[in-house]
Amino acid sequence: MRVPQFKYFAPKTIEEACSFCATHPQGALVLAGGTDLLAKMKMRKIVPQYLLNLKTIPELNAITYEEGRGLRIGALTTIEAIKNSIVVQRRCKILAQAAAVESSVQIRNLATLGGNIANASPAADAPLALMAAAATVVLAGVGGEREILLEKFFVGPGKTVLQPGELIKEVHVPPAAPKTGVAYRKHSLRRTDIAIVSAAVVLTLADDVCTDIKIGMGSVAPTIIRAPRCEALVTGQRITEELADAVAQEAVAEAAPISDVRGTAEYRSRAIFELTKSALLQAARDARMGGF
Repeated sequence: MRVPQFKYFAPKTIEEACSFCATHPQGALVLAGGTDLLAKMKMRKIVPQYLLNLKTIPELNAITYEEGRGLRIGALTTIEAIKNSIVVQRRCKILAQAAAVESSVQIRNLATLGGNIANASPAADAPLALMAAAATVVLAGVGGEREILLEKFFVGPGKTVLQPGELIKEVHVPPAAPKTGVAYRKHSLRRTDIAIVSAAVVLTLADDVCTDIKIGMGSVAPTIIRAPRCEALVTGQRITEELADAVAQEAVAEAAPISDVRGTAEYRSRAIFELTKSALLQAARDARMGGF
């Protein structure tokens, strides 16, 4: 199927792109990688009047790290670039792990981090990993910039807090503390499929006791979610097999999976248990070996 007709606009700056989107709040859509957008256009799920190609804005495609301030990744950085980045592998290992299991190499070479986040899929890999890493997202608009926690960015399937005229500029990941371990787990029928269930864990140990932890789950609710009750069970504790079992059971209780063509709610609940337990134990092993 062919995409419907549209008018094409290639802004040179972020300000120009934001201004155009603000002026055309109902008819303009942003094109980054296009792996989801163009497919939806072909199926006539989306028929925009204008497409803005952000790839003409070079400052949106960069990966940088500043000691004491953390990692910054531009919205147009591809998932494959993230997967292969030595900086990401060293400074945000869980994101590199998530990027490595996202779709196929062909898709990863087109799909962008900003597009991945803006798509707001509850099954997305990179956003889940970033949420566990306490990432924030920088939004640019006609009135300036604002920065919010990534976990507060999503409000429903395909829905975010983006306002008319706002674009995702970059993602900021704060520096990890010493002895921080990570693990990303994804269950799908094929490696290139979207997740039936996914889990992400980032934790910090001091004298083998967990001092900080973030646990995220994907494909188990309308958005990717944190698991605060699970986190409370681990904080201040030594991580053992028995504790991991209790945390995994609590993860099942915190989730709200549905049945769909990829799996039943009961199947997802079992997968939540197994993936959460595996991710927690692996993150603890990673931290004990030195982590970051």
